[in-house]
Amino acid sequence: MTTRRARTPDSVSKTFKVVSLLLIKESRLDPLLTSVCKALKNSRLYKDVSLGILNNNLRLETASGTGQAPLPANEFFAMKPTPGCIRAVINHMEPLVLTEDSGLCAACPLSKGCHRWASILMPLGFKGTLHAILFVTMPTEVVSVNTEVEFLAEIGENIAAGLHRINQEKLHRKTATALIKRSLELNYFHSFSRIIEQQELGLETILQKAIDLIPASMQYSSLAAAELFLAPTGQRFCTPNFRESSPRLKNRILVDKDDVGVLTVCYLPQPDKVAPPAFLDEERDLIRSISVRIGKVIERKQGRIALEESEQRFRDLTNNAVTGIAILQAKRIVFQNPEYRNIFGSLSDSSTLFCDPMIHTDDVEKTRQFYREISRRGFTTLSVDFRICARSPLEKNETIKSVFCRAAMTEFQGKPAVLLNVMDMTKPRELEHLLRIQDKMTSLGRIAAGIAHEIRNPLSGINIYLKSLEKYNATRENDTEKKIITKMQSASDRIESVIKRVIDFSKPGDLKPTLLDINIPVQNAIDLAAVTLRKSGVCLETSLSDLLPRCNADSHMIEQVMLNLMTNASEAMKALPPDAKTITVITEPADGTEPADGKAVTIRVEDSGPGISEFHRERIFDPFYTTKNSSGIGLSICQRIINDHKGKLEVYQSRLGGAGFVIHIPV
Repeated sequence: MTTRRARTPDSVSKTFKVVSLLLIKESRLDPLLTSVCKALKNSRLYKDVSLGILNNNLRLETASGTGQAPLPANEFFAMKPTPGCIRAVINHMEPLVLTEDSGLCAACPLSKGCHRWASILMPLGFKGTLHAILFVTMPTEVVSVNTEVEFLAEIGENIAAGLHRINQEKLHRKTATALIKRSLELNYFHSFSRIIEQQELGLETILQKAIDLIPASMQYSSLAAAELFLAPTGQRFCTPNFRESSPRLKNRILVDKDDVGVLTVCYLPQPDKVAPPAFLDEERDLIRSISVRIGKVIERKQGRIALEESEQRFRDLTNNAVTGIAILQAKRIVFQNPEYRNIFGSLSDSSTLFCDPMIHTDDVEKTRQFYREISRRGFTTLSVDFRICARSPLEKNETIKSVFCRAAMTEFQGKPAVLLNVMDMTKPRELEHLLRIQDKMTSLGRIAAGIAHEIRNPLSGINIYLKSLEKYNATRENDTEKKIITKMQSASDRIESVIKRVIDFSKPGDLKPTLLDINIPVQNAIDLAAVTLRKSGVCLETSLSDLLPRCNADSHMIEQVMLNLMTNASEAMKALPPDAKTITVITEPADGTEPADGKAVTIRVEDSGPGISEFHRERIFDPFYTTKNSSGIGLSICQRIINDHKGKLEVYQSRLGGAGFVIHIPV
């Protein structure tokens, strides 16, 4: 009767339905195992039903069953060593049928008391993974029917699928929990990073915001409180609700391996006096990470503050330096101070400065060699002095600037670089040049005065004899002798004139300055030279400003300078056709002009002649240096007179194409 009922189709379908409902509704493992075992036993009238759940290593994780004799299910699956029947099912992944006649389990305690009963061990696998082993004890005659094994295999697939679902749900819950914790951690560090990115925030503000973010990243944010204490400064940063309580976490704050403070996080007691929750492992890890991050932020912020202070000192030092400073790296100027820009102007950004066409022709080769040497590195210090032919945008004329440059190897932002120290040597070179000229003129003056004295003594005797001869000849009335005496007297007068000019060169005379309008001596000189210039075919153009401030000057000396400059200009244009000869005289006020960057009046004398080459410009004021048949001391005397006025005389290329001379006389 029992056997027949167990094999009826209604019993099979009912069993499938009951077990399927259990697999759908129940998500907890232990209740599911117990319910499935009971359902199989009640629906199929089995003696015992047991289920052993295996882990990923195919070792028993848990077991459940319906029978207690002859051996409980959990003890059976946990036997050591593992019974041969279980090993066979695990190894072969196939059902195993055991009967009392098989002899396979003679040593197994389960076989005792199993008279006329048999067992089936069914592997429960899903998608190639063994999840459990189903152990069923039933009458021997039922085992002999193959359909029972097929039934258990089919329902075993359903049970395996259900176990797989439970494992996946468990894994998903674990993953979801981990993701939530990870999300809280990521949210914290994301918010923390956003705070750190705000460069304008001070360290105190950053630390307070970091502490304020901690409760929201904890499991129970409403109960969480945090405090950061920094020992060196005694500062405390805490959440508004902080008071130290248990449970709590404390982590040290390390900066450069030094203990500088402690971070405390605790859960506050609840109002209903329920015990505060314990910290999760994930929370402990998070607080440790926050402590490390805070230490690094303090270290980086302190380092940044120190770096900013150092950079500020460097900027103050370089920006106020009287020398030009630049850094050349990878053939590019990466830093330059204001003085460097002032010295080189438009050339200051050029990495090929030392190969620029504006370098003085005499200095091109040595500057290029200097650039090649600093480009090869491997040097300690190198120096070079050179000249730049700069063009003034206002006056459209070239001026020569003397520069001294020293190069040294250095590092900039962790990479090799060349440090350039530059000095504008234009004024020192000019002063040196003036000193040399003054030395020459002083020495030459002494020599000239001595020569003039030696010549004047016999010349005076010659003049006396000539006067005597003239009186003697007056009685004889000899025209030939009279002509000879006249020529001799003329030659003597010329010698006297040369001696006077030499004496004037050695000592032009004491200045007698008066407060005057500089246009007066300039106009006097123009009036004196006008007739001579007109006879030479020179067109004289004047532009005398009515807005000139009065200045202290010696009118006679200024006239002498102007006459000399106009005479030289006329002689320079001697070979030109009459319509191409032009001299322009201009007077104008000049604020901020040399000398001494004060107010001054400016006088310009320009001509349309062939001009003065760059080579001659550097020597034109040297005594006795001349490019024509003359004494070569005229411009030297002019420069000395202007220097005595505390002024400055310079030469340049005029707007007419010829030579231009500019005089600056201070007010």
